[in-house]
Amino acid sequence: MNKKSPIIIFTDLDGTLLHRDTFEFDGIKEYVKDLTSKGIIIIPNTSKTQVEIEDFNKKLDLNLPFISENGSAIFGLDNINKNFPNNIVLSREKEITFKVFQKKIPENLRSKCKIITKMEKKIQKEIFGISDKSLKNVLNRSYSTPILFKGNGEQKKDLFKIVKTIGLSLHEGGRVINICDNVSKVKAMNRVIKMIKKIENEVKTVGVGDNYNDLDMLRNSNIACLVFNDQFLMEPININNCIVSKQSAPFGWEEVVKMALEKIK
Repeated sequence: MNKKSPIIIFTDLDGTLLHRDTFEFDGIKEYVKDLTSKGIIIIPNTSKTQVEIEDFNKKLDLNLPFISENGSAIFGLDNINKNFPNNIVLSREKEITFKVFQKKIPENLRSKCKIITKMEKKIQKEIFGISDKSLKNVLNRSYSTPILFKGNGEQKKDLFKIVKTIGLSLHEGGRVINICDNVSKVKAMNRVIKMIKKIENEVKTVGVGDNYNDLDMLRNSNIACLVFNDQFLMEPININNCIVSKQSAPFGWEEVVKMALEKIK
């Protein structure tokens, strides 16, 4: 790879690189490690918490830089360049943003938002599809509050519109909606790219995702890749030349990345 044109893969994890139900990726683990050995930079960009992604890095046996909680914080950029910071926080703490949410959102909509951290542990595990061991890491959030929305479609649209006007954001993944500060995966991604461009002439980016909260990241990448998600692909995605895998995660991740890298060549 030409050092002057590094390739950066910004990737979602759940349902994209990790199996949607089992969260396994053993079948592509060596492929991921092979990419990094060739100098390709892989940056998980996900709703997962810092602790969850650190656990993923341990399983991968690599120290990948990463973006957590839908663009709330960036970690490990010093693994790319020793002069880059170890972490960058882009969000206010969750206690602050949730107070804003409670104060500014009308009660008729707020009452439809069910706070997952206030639910019984059994229900929490069912929502996230995980075990006791993983639940603590999932709920160990510094910047976001996961909810279930129990209203209708119009109420949901109203909620999203109002949240934008109060300086917050809602990020909808495959299982929950997260109340966040005015952050996003694409804002954090662009922050990383801006830093890397200070030391590189050109950067080639590949965005890989599988759901609604990945689309802006994909649209702002040089090459957009969508891992097959039968629940999501029922609706048009409106991304030109988007590469879509035939397989679901994790093998769909390898499938689209191989095609993306071939395009770059």
